[in-house]
Amino acid sequence: MRAAPILPTEIADADEMDFSPDGRYLALTLYGSVSAPNVWILDTQTHRYHQLTFSNHPGVRLDWLVRPKLVRYKAEDGLPLSGWLYLPHGETGPCPLVLSIHGGPETQEVPTFHSDYQALLANRIAVFAPNIRGSAGFGKTFVNLDNGPLRVNAIRDVRDTVDYLVATKIADPKRLGIMGGSYGGYVVMESLAEYPQLFAAGADLYGVVNFETFFQHTESWMAAGSKAEYGDPATQLDLLRQLSPIYKIDQVESPVLVLHGDHDTNVPIEEAEQVVAALTVRHIPVNFIVFPGEGHGWQKISTRVESNVAITEWFRKYLQVPVESAPTPFLNSFR
Repeated sequence: MRAAPILPTEIADADEMDFSPDGRYLALTLYGSVSAPNVWILDTQTHRYHQLTFSNHPGVRLDWLVRPKLVRYKAEDGLPLSGWLYLPHGETGPCPLVLSIHGGPETQEVPTFHSDYQALLANRIAVFAPNIRGSAGFGKTFVNLDNGPLRVNAIRDVRDTVDYLVATKIADPKRLGIMGGSYGGYVVMESLAEYPQLFAAGADLYGVVNFETFFQHTESWMAAGSKAEYGDPATQLDLLRQLSPIYKIDQVESPVLVLHGDHDTNVPIEEAEQVVAALTVRHIPVNFIVFPGEGHGWQKISTRVESNVAITEWFRKYLQVPVESAPTPFLNSFR
């Protein structure tokens, strides 16, 4: 038995593989950070891949896209952490950098295609996408290290990640941003509150900020599944309030971009409205963009384009990245 040759992309979809009747050929859906999903055929006798389909990518120059590098480091308590580092072409650091926190929390950051990352990179802004504790893919113990009151340790991982990026001269400590969607949006707001001097700006995409109102307004299935992660509102209301960014939002000093769909039933728009109201009263710069007809995440191409442009321009402004440093034709490909 021989090992299969290295994939031509980073990821093979485990749910989309099929052998030919004679067992010689394996059809796979492959994709990655610079590759759209396509069907490939692996000849198990010659051990060669053959690309069968070619996804369109009008206006996007694939040779301008950035492949990430896997980086390993440790949290302050010694827990091994890792993340994917995307550096703009030609940059070695220290760079303006945006930390991107995945949702879930029980999902995993992998090197798939992210148009928002690539738009930031085209504007000379690096991206680091960590798998903090609670992420999937690293074993049962790791995925449960942020449950309930342990959630505070996941937020400390954010600080430890920044400390690592600054100490290794990857990131410019004065030009750091943080963004995330859903649970990632929660981490954004909690990090901005816990470490108000750490980030120059944040972007909260449909994130939870008040677990009490979240449990009141979310779908029943979502509430049931969230009790083990955060706490039971019937018996652990004090804990939920301790974990909620809204109760410490008076500590937030950074400008925040808030994006939300008005049809989101997982994390209802009331969560975003609380952030905007609290920051507006304190005269903290906040930009609130509501996408009509969108739910929990963006489905329309026009929404994705508008979101990417808004995020890019937000961080370009507050991380002090000159407009002339960005290759305009590439940015236009995301419009």
